Amino acid sequence: MKDPVLCFIHHDTWAYFTTKPLKEQWGDDWDDAPYEHNADPPYDDDGTITVVAYKHPYYETPENYCGYNSPYSVEHINNGNVAWLAARYNDKDHPFPPIYAGTTLSEFIKMITETGGEVFRSEMRN
Repeated sequence: MKDPVLCFIHHDTWAYFTTKPLKEQWGDDWDDAPYEHNADPPYDDDGTITVVAYKHPYYETPENYCGYNSPYSVEHINNGNVAWLAARYNDKDHPFPPIYAGTTLSEFIKMITETGGEVFRSEMRN
């Protein structure tokens, strides 16, 4: 089975992964910025989405580290213009690597847990 890849983060809690090629995965308003006020979770008409909850005190989404009304759409983020998750601004004590769209679920779990966080499987669907 193909290891799904990160395609969307919702409210600093839910990470969505797809088995589709990243360029083919889509959701409502994924081309609108700011993504945090426009975009909905990815479409999952064919069961290709895996959702996990995660908890980690040092990672932030573009919504958090860009301030209110980020200049990014989901499309921008998934094209690699910015990471979905990154260490807090100027946090030299916790130089965690950023987590970009396209990161596999197994890599995501490893990165979060190696830095002291937790990842929880979910059956939640949009």
